[in-house]
Amino acid sequence: MLKIKYFLILLLLVPAIAFAQQGVVAEDLGQAVDLPALIKQCEGCHGPKGNSTRDDVPKLPGKPVAKIEESIAQFYYYERHCLTKTPEYDGKEGNPMDMCAVANSLSKVEIQELAEYFSTQ
Repeated sequence: MLKIKYFLILLLLVPAIAFAQQGVVAEDLGQAVDLPALIKQCEGCHGPKGNSTRDDVPKLPGKPVAKIEESIAQFYYYERHCLTKTPEYDGKEGNPMDMCAVANSLSKVEIQELAEYFSTQ
């Protein structure tokens, strides 16, 4: 009876694991990232090249890639408070947004590329 139980669990897990791995591969490979558009979106709150002039929005340049990725992950999982901010593009206000929504709209590849960009500014 115990062998049947383990067999059934294994039978259910193998397809789930394979499906999850396919999703990661599909996301990580072959995804075209519009980095300039993403950078512009970030700069709406974080300022040009991530040099925020707002007291309530952190500066990004010089932060390690891993730290930026970790911060985005904290917003993604709602581990940090998500205040609504109004970005500014070319002197005009954009639509209010919060970092949790922004983090949840980004793929792993986009997060990595943004972190690499802003860490080197």
